[in-house]
Amino acid sequence: MTHRVQTRGRGDKRSSHLIHRRRLYLVRRLVRGPADGPTLIDDANAAFPDVPEGVYPADALAALRHDLTALRQEYGCDIQRANDGRYTLLSPGDLALLDLPDGEMEAMAFLASVYGDNGIPNAGQIAAFLQRVASLMPRARRDQMRTISAQPRVDRPQAEHAVAEIFKQLKRMVGKRIIEFAYQSPHTPDGAAARHQVAPIELFYREGHTYLDTFCLKSDIPGLADDFVLYRLDRIVPNSLNPLPGSPKRAYHRPSYLLRYWLAPAVARRRDVAHWFPQTVISYADDGSAEVMATATDLWRAQQILMRYREHCRVLEPPQLATMMRESARRMVALYEHPDVAGPDGGSP
Repeated sequence: MTHRVQTRGRGDKRSSHLIHRRRLYLVRRLVRGPADGPTLIDDANAAFPDVPEGVYPADALAALRHDLTALRQEYGCDIQRANDGRYTLLSPGDLALLDLPDGEMEAMAFLASVYGDNGIPNAGQIAAFLQRVASLMPRARRDQMRTISAQPRVDRPQAEHAVAEIFKQLKRMVGKRIIEFAYQSPHTPDGAAARHQVAPIELFYREGHTYLDTFCLKSDIPGLADDFVLYRLDRIVPNSLNPLPGSPKRAYHRPSYLLRYWLAPAVARRRDVAHWFPQTVISYADDGSAEVMATATDLWRAQQILMRYREHCRVLEPPQLATMMRESARRMVALYEHPDVAGPDGGSP
């Protein structure tokens, strides 16, 4: 198929169909991000493999300027050229590509509200994505979205320190590299930094903090090596992260524990107990109490969850979790009976 037509007295001319395709591509390309003229031309030529000679003629820059002028005049596209020569699409004008239904507009407003917190490591990327989607809507719909009240409000702790940079570094290493870093744990004297060498397993965000789940290989803190350890990203000393040669020798998977705990009628009689753990099975008794069976891979996390039930919960299995709960309860009693004496601390580093 040819994309050239003959025009009398003026030689070969690109077909209007090809020019139209080329201009629509420019809008799509600028949605992706700003670019200078040569980049736009190269990307456009590469985007049309069915036109081996390229979609731009020999005088490509002049044709590009003509395309951009036409997009501004014919469709109302707001395309600005910066001092560095890069073009930016501020608005697609009449070429708005999206007009979402009201329910999805509410979903976007909700996501913008949830991810407006910079404490979440990828909040900036998500906010940029939502802004890019909104830029494809008609102006009236963009204005309408600013008036939507996000429901429900998500209430969660706010992180004090940003961890976006170290999160970005760690994403490339999880499951692939052995790493070492200095870590300021509250369980070391005066919070002094200690060295740790770990196999990183997973990154996750929970209740205001981002964690790195690892198998600890070496540590300055006795008792941590050869065990699974969680590290808060905001406690890793900046610029101390160091990937080591080689990759983990095996895949590390946390052991699974059978949980069994009893809940008092005060929290169970309505038979609406939360399923906090995988494979949860709840047996309700005639007196309103409940026995819950589930699985967990992190007993420290299980303890944090079950302590929320306070005096309404008793752990039955596994024995080590029951011991952890009992020890925490003993320390709380001692803390309140003797408020001037701080007991030993415990938990994740």
